[in-house]
Amino acid sequence: MRTLPAVGILVGCMAMVAQAEPLEVPPGCRAAKDAKESLDGYADRVLHNKTGIELILVTPGRFMMGTSPYRADDLARPVTISRPYYMARTEVTNAQFRRFVDESGYDGRPDVDPDPDYDLYLRHWRGKSIMSPEDDYPVVWVSWRNAKAFCRWAGLALPTEAEWEYACRAGSTTLYYFGDNPQEFPRYGWAHAGRDGENHYTHPVAEKLPNAWGFYDMLGNVWEWVQDDWHASFDGAPRDGSANLLEGAMTKVVRGGSWGNSSAPYLCGNSARYNSAPTNACPEFGFRVILAVDNSLE
Repeated sequence: MRTLPAVGILVGCMAMVAQAEPLEVPPGCRAAKDAKESLDGYADRVLHNKTGIELILVTPGRFMMGTSPYRADDLARPVTISRPYYMARTEVTNAQFRRFVDESGYDGRPDVDPDPDYDLYLRHWRGKSIMSPEDDYPVVWVSWRNAKAFCRWAGLALPTEAEWEYACRAGSTTLYYFGDNPQEFPRYGWAHAGRDGENHYTHPVAEKLPNAWGFYDMLGNVWEWVQDDWHASFDGAPRDGSANLLEGAMTKVVRGGSWGNSSAPYLCGNSARYNSAPTNACPEFGFRVILAVDNSLE
């Protein structure tokens, strides 16, 4: 009987090892280059086909949300993130939002303020703002309703406030995801507006250092819309990572601070939060998206 040489056996074994099971990905996505296996065989990073957005897998866990020792009314409370989700590596960019507008024909003006005298929708695209319309800058001059329209078209969602802060903290318990020292902030985010002319506008995404889980610009650059209605405290808010939706609420939450703030932790820290009407758009507001692993998003 003819036998295979030892080299042939070795090559055959190597081929079998190389034929590993493909990584799991949500519908409408593909594994990112050099993605690795994570929870339940899912890729730790994926590319969303329709938008080109890269998303990073966030696995369930427990954390203290709203820790703010610089305030007398520390909002800290335990929250359990019970389901995994993918979150965008960066804020939604002009290029990604432009793809939505071009393919859908969306005119978001009615989703800003219905009064045409305000003329706030995508002002930077129309030469009416010093914010850059270039592809790799975060989209601004978008309302919460504009962000929701993008998500409906893309099959994505805005994160809840808890999901946003959990991903921002990336396991940290400090004022910022990089520590407690505001002097370190320029390495991680864009803020300090007013100190010099350089920072009076947005900057390209992913130019600074990311947090421990690979997310960029979660502090500074632009405030990011989330799903939740605004409440000054977290009294009665869900502890399972779901959105805090309140009957009769007038404003929505934005998180993370912007280029227009100082780097103080109450403006650009892990628990920094603000609110605005869902029809409001300004040069400091943008957004970031998520995708559930089971794709069962609203």
